[in-house]
Amino acid sequence: MFDRSKWELKIQDPEEVAHLSKALGISPICARLLINRGYSDAHSARAFIDCKNASLENPYLLRDMDKAVARIKSALENGEKITVYGDYDVDGVTAVTVLYTYLRDRGANVDYYIPSRENEGYGLNPAAIETIAENGSSLIITVDTGITAVEDVDFAKKAGVDVVITDHHQCRDVLPAAEAVVNPHRPDCDYPFKELSGVGVAFKTVCALEAAFSYNEKYDSSVSDSMCKKYIDLVAIGTVADVMPLVDENRIIVSKGLKMLRYTKRPGLKALMKFSGIDMSKPGKITAATIGYTIAPRINAAGRMSSATRAVQLFLSESERAAEVIAEELCSTNRYRQDVEEKILKDAIEQIERERDPENEKVLVLADDNWHHGVIGIVASRLTEKFGLPCILISFDGSGDEGKGSARSIKGINLADALAACSDTLIRYGGHEQAAGLSVKRDMLDEFRNRFSEYVKERIDRCECENKTVVDAIIEADDISEDTFGSISLLEPFGEKNPVPLFALTEAKIVQQIPLKDGKFTKFVLERDGKIFQAPFFSGGLSEKGIAVGDIVDVICGIDINEFRGTKTLQLLIRDMDFSGMLQIVFTAMQNECDSYIFGGAEPFEADLPDRAFCADIYRRIIAAAKDNVAIVTIKRLMNGAHYSKYASTGITLAAFMQTGLMKIEKASLFEYKITVLQTDGKKDIFAAPIMSLKAR
Repeated sequence: MFDRSKWELKIQDPEEVAHLSKALGISPICARLLINRGYSDAHSARAFIDCKNASLENPYLLRDMDKAVARIKSALENGEKITVYGDYDVDGVTAVTVLYTYLRDRGANVDYYIPSRENEGYGLNPAAIETIAENGSSLIITVDTGITAVEDVDFAKKAGVDVVITDHHQCRDVLPAAEAVVNPHRPDCDYPFKELSGVGVAFKTVCALEAAFSYNEKYDSSVSDSMCKKYIDLVAIGTVADVMPLVDENRIIVSKGLKMLRYTKRPGLKALMKFSGIDMSKPGKITAATIGYTIAPRINAAGRMSSATRAVQLFLSESERAAEVIAEELCSTNRYRQDVEEKILKDAIEQIERERDPENEKVLVLADDNWHHGVIGIVASRLTEKFGLPCILISFDGSGDEGKGSARSIKGINLADALAACSDTLIRYGGHEQAAGLSVKRDMLDEFRNRFSEYVKERIDRCECENKTVVDAIIEADDISEDTFGSISLLEPFGEKNPVPLFALTEAKIVQQIPLKDGKFTKFVLERDGKIFQAPFFSGGLSEKGIAVGDIVDVICGIDINEFRGTKTLQLLIRDMDFSGMLQIVFTAMQNECDSYIFGGAEPFEADLPDRAFCADIYRRIIAAAKDNVAIVTIKRLMNGAHYSKYASTGITLAAFMQTGLMKIEKASLFEYKITVLQTDGKKDIFAAPIMSLKAR
């Protein structure tokens, strides 16, 4: 808030906008959005919009897919027992469900195995392989895991178990010696789209198997079309939940998947949406955001807090009653997860305030003996968002010597590369560019922190770490319409690499400000050019910043339609807000005047000297804003109302507070002061301050 350096406004060439708009028959606003996303020519832009009708790539373009199909097909034909081995997150759970269901329906002797996050950790492990071998499996097919399991695959071979790996995580220099290694990130893989999710790769494997079994080993688009009708909803859920870029093939997958999800007949999904409060009578409201913020956390909660197999059981359930029992359980588990998450977040922030310096450090590496490692990844994400820094949280689980960590990154820092550079300080690691997992010995923690920090320092400047709010375009009041909303909808589904469009509406007047839910949210009513707009802001009230009815503001917002009791209302979803350009000029003049007295030693005119009532009012405003004797106070809050034009008097008063030892005053940010109320012995007469004395003039 109040830092326009974090607003990044996209600028488009007007001729390019006009050309694309005419070529595709779309609105100029839609053309601007497409250009911002890199689709400036008519061919690529049309392909982006028409993704719902596009075909998926041939799975046999994936390196080793032919080997994987041959080994799996052989296992089915020879009656071998197969175990599908997956990860415990949503991507892994959906991947297990898709491949297990397909093989089961093909008549395979198949089961599945998902390791315990708490007891086993991520990926293949010798104990699990031994258990699988003892249960009679001669083939393990990994999904969403396995690409770094070099030693584990060797162990499996010695135990008489073959391994086929399907994964999408970053590869290392040496691949496991498996029967097949299917991963679009393989350097020798020519697959045209590299950003498939784990369930995306599993789905490709299913499509390749279907071609081998039912189409005489010949693949065409009809194969994937038939498999989409069975599994694409699950593939979409895993893709969105794993924060894969919603471009190219992922965009096709999620578009098709959402269509199936909105009218799902799966008892498990129907039950989960019911207990999650999703209104299935409004299928159009079920979007990628519904998956990311409502469905995925509840599925993830199983793997984080208990057992991910419970989520697989939900997807496999054919009984509505059984599905409802599991769905209700997952929702309850998710509420518990939220409570644990808030506790860890509070602990982590306290640790940062006590031990770290986020203003000057490039990374945050935090550790604790009591953090639940099923939740630390979420907390790491929240800390990365809050501080704009790569963050790693590590849990040592009591007195244990090995800590398990979750890492989240920022633009410009590839975690897979960063951890590889520090690999000699780690037990194991793996993951993506922006999210990864690791294990570290307690006595190597400081060395790892230093090495990781040095790696980041060498590659990014502090200013590049700051989160930016990307604004697609400035809009006028006439642009805010149902037609514009319809144009925006052409770009759905929204997600990673295709964010919800944001616009800047400038010089809008606040005509009403309504606090909701005890001030956690605020509903604004804005007026611009005689038009009135409802504008909810879900990040809390802004009264502490001095925002008030009557102010002229610039807002960063999305455009949405709210449906309530059959009535549709166009609304602006506010993401950020600042005083308008004109008020910025006024406040700059105010602050400069105040600064001249507080920090510059300027001599006041007698007419500007405040009286006692004025000083007492300024003091009360500061005390009202203070927490633990520290207040962050805006220029506007100090001068609101009767004092609005008396900024010289305000500056003199603040200088007097400093000179008499009542307060310590520092610059906080633009238009804000950090004021510390000091403990004093007895009363202080601020009129004894030098700046108040006639001698000072």
